[in-house]
Amino acid sequence: MEDVMIRISVLWIFFAVANTAHYVMLFFEPDIMQKAGADASSRLAIVEAFTNWLIPLTMAFLSVTLGDLVNRYLNMALGGLFTLLGIIHIAVCPIVHISNRPSVHQLLICISTIIVAALIFWYAWSW
Repeated sequence: MEDVMIRISVLWIFFAVANTAHYVMLFFEPDIMQKAGADASSRLAIVEAFTNWLIPLTMAFLSVTLGDLVNRYLNMALGGLFTLLGIIHIAVCPIVHISNRPSVHQLLICISTIIVAALIFWYAWSW
């Protein structure tokens, strides 16, 4: 059982780092900061802090400290939620985002976070 808890914890850490890399790589996109403007980034800063760092890193800690039943259901719920949010992000991002086409490295990072979130859900489900 501890093996599954550690795996899920590591996956949450991977998720946080990959999400951070996704937003760091936006700075390397041509003209991204000029098109987005300061208002768009300040408006979503708190949401991004929660979804990219606070929730995943808290879940990494809770995955090795919580009891089995609560741990399992919490990881299933958040793993499933982040899987769906990742799929929605890829589907909606080219439509409402700054550029019409996401770059290949952005797609790679987004797809990897979807896979990691799905693995979190799967490990919790099959636990």
